[in-house]
Amino acid sequence: MFYYCANPDCLVPFDYQGGHVFRFHKHHAPGEPPPNTHSVQHFWLCGACSLMYTLDYRDDMGVLIRFVPGERSECEQGRLIAAA
Repeated sequence: MFYYCANPDCLVPFDYQGGHVFRFHKHHAPGEPPPNTHSVQHFWLCGACSLMYTLDYRDDMGVLIRFVPGERSECEQGRLIAAA
């Protein structure tokens, strides 16, 4: 469960009426048995942050927060907020 915006620089408390909820399936490492859970992670960006940022899951890294394409430089890789 999340209580605040996934942007580490934002402390807006969760509001089910606004923002954007992200759902990612966390993959297990090759050769490692799958966990006994569904390994689903949920994140929420508040309304203001969801206008500028998006979340992206990368198997080798985890969940990254990055600018929405066109909002800032697209060469920015993003910032890790949850490890894989």
